[in-house]
Amino acid sequence: MALCTESPIVVRYAETDRMGVVYHANYLVWMEVGRTDYLARIGFPYGELESDGVVFPVCKAVIELFHPSFYEERLSVLTRLEKLRSRKVVFSYRIVRGAETLVGGTTEHVCVDRQMRVRKIPAGLFKALSASMDGGGVT
Repeated sequence: MALCTESPIVVRYAETDRMGVVYHANYLVWMEVGRTDYLARIGFPYGELESDGVVFPVCKAVIELFHPSFYEERLSVLTRLEKLRSRKVVFSYRIVRGAETLVGGTTEHVCVDRQMRVRKIPAGLFKALSASMDGGGVT
């Protein structure tokens, strides 16, 4: 089974709007939390990747809002790697409150160097990402 990481989130007051509902842009921030947790889980903390000159800017983001969330709620970001190519990755997310899915989404990333030139994903990272999709290599 493919790896799915779970990242806990507690909604802060500053993340809500005047109606007391989580402002939609925060879901993208929480997806980033899920994505960086995923990479750390497979042994590649994002800060270390950046130090090595490997970055993954978002080139496409999609969010679907199904139900609102509110101040002090305890949520989880469930993150999976959906697609892996030599230079690109796509992560999918579900933000849940218990068993209820509040938000679904995806982010697409291209691998670039510090000069923002597209490059292949480094071999070790590619292998770990591939293993995480297959369910192997990660405990």
